[in-house]
Amino acid sequence: MEILVTYLTRRKKGGVSRRTEERSAEALHFGRSTNAEVYLADPRIRFEHAVIHHRPGGLFIEVEKLSDVRVNGQTSSNRSIGVGDVLGIGPFDVTLVEPPEGKDISIEVELVRPLGDDYAQLAARSTVRLEDYGLSRRLWSWVGFLAVLILFLALPAWYFFQHTEASAEKTVGRRFDAVWNSGPISSQHQFISDKCNICHEKPFVQVRDSACLSCHAPVTHHFDGATAEISNVPQFRKLPDKTCNDCHQEHNGSQAVTISKESFCIECHKDIERKLPQSSIKNAGRFDLDHPDFRPDVVTDSAARTFNRISISNSAELSENSGLKFPHDAHLKKDGIRGPNGKETLECRSCHILPRGAANFNPIGMEGTCERCHQLVFDPRRPDRTLPHGQANNAQMLIREFYSDYALRGGVNDVQAPAPDITRQRPGEQTPVTSQRQTAPLAWADQQAQRVADMSFGKTMCGNCHEVSSGSGKGPLNWSVVPALINKAWLPRGRFDHSAHSDMLECDSCHAAETSKKSSDVLLPKIAVCKNCHGGENVSNKVPSTCITCHDFHLPGTSRMGNTKAWRKNPDGEAGEMHNLTSIEGKN
Repeated sequence: MEILVTYLTRRKKGGVSRRTEERSAEALHFGRSTNAEVYLADPRIRFEHAVIHHRPGGLFIEVEKLSDVRVNGQTSSNRSIGVGDVLGIGPFDVTLVEPPEGKDISIEVELVRPLGDDYAQLAARSTVRLEDYGLSRRLWSWVGFLAVLILFLALPAWYFFQHTEASAEKTVGRRFDAVWNSGPISSQHQFISDKCNICHEKPFVQVRDSACLSCHAPVTHHFDGATAEISNVPQFRKLPDKTCNDCHQEHNGSQAVTISKESFCIECHKDIERKLPQSSIKNAGRFDLDHPDFRPDVVTDSAARTFNRISISNSAELSENSGLKFPHDAHLKKDGIRGPNGKETLECRSCHILPRGAANFNPIGMEGTCERCHQLVFDPRRPDRTLPHGQANNAQMLIREFYSDYALRGGVNDVQAPAPDITRQRPGEQTPVTSQRQTAPLAWADQQAQRVADMSFGKTMCGNCHEVSSGSGKGPLNWSVVPALINKAWLPRGRFDHSAHSDMLECDSCHAAETSKKSSDVLLPKIAVCKNCHGGENVSNKVPSTCITCHDFHLPGTSRMGNTKAWRKNPDGEAGEMHNLTSIEGKN
């Protein structure tokens, strides 16, 4: 409804001043609240005092609980009102007048009962100051100052200096220096929460690194700020000078002790290619927006044990030369494959075993996994004799010795095999050995051994799974196996926990193993797959993920806790030192 409000003020010398305001509202509220259409600034008025509604029968006033409203001099709560009625709302008279054209209601508001001297008389009868009790504010200020000084400084300092934490026992009650506690301690340090001196070695000084290192093994910084490549960048040069306390804040309760905000890392890494052009590190921002694609560390030469980091998007170069041949699609056929007990269907978990709670799978080896189906039997006449796995030279020697023994002892069902020597000799008489008897068994044994070696190493067994080479000097029977090298960490700069994902996702959600013919097909998924579930630290519809969710701030492999004396020395007996930039970049 459209409302016209006129405020009347009577002057001392006579006359009345008028101030008019227009309002548009569904109801007309009176009160000391600034949200009221009619604002009445007087302590005797309640915040919400009364309200007038326009109903089919006319105007209707509703009085809020405990409010004082009079209609034409009579106390009222709720009733109908009309033009000409005078409403007494506290010290104000509100008169309803004939509304002009276009208005639904018109009122005149006048303060008729001002406070006058009532407030001064009330204040005179009240006792609200210390001086009214004969007490000086200066005196009580000094008393309060000395009480704070003694309770919160002198006593805690005295307790701190005379207290020996090493001999302190957990007792009932509070210690005097507990008043200095700025907040609850984290769960990781709860076991020393009542022994402040362990960390706070010196009063009025922040926790020093020496206190942290009394329990934690020393760790290297994120990089070595003294290297020539970094020393020219002030932003990087100062970072290694920070103390433990600069990044690990305590007394924040359940909040993580370690800084987890992604801005802490992005500040340097968002344009690191410009700041360190000689580095192989890529620019990185928020995970869901500006993170580069994964660069797995793949084997480029298993014999030389060399690696190279290649982007997962670079399909032309993404090939691993591990010395092994293993097509996943040949083992994951939906109609099954031939096994030791007949046809069986394999799945990822048949070979990849993830211990409960472990981040990574158990290593896969010939023993215990592959040998169940791939038995290294080289002669079907003797299924109990197998070649030793991982020992190419010994395997060839075993083959040669096996057939040499057959040649001498006989019993071979082979028409080309030499007959056993059954010549009888008189006692004390030495019969000369003929040339034929010397060479025929040896020639046959060598021929058989070479044939079996060519078959086992070149076409079956070893050659099925391994890269092999042949030629003079490659081994006792001219064969050798290229050393196999399996990378245990595809992401040398990252961290991934399989157990955190295995309960929610199937293996083929990330790895297309059923159609994989080479290692790059199942190596790692592209980053877009991870972004389906993971977002930045402030996302609400995905898993909030910051930089330290997958990356360590300190250099990988650095100890976090343990025997500090043992850690301080490297295997050569020298003091440990920080890695240089080359190790940070993961160059090979």
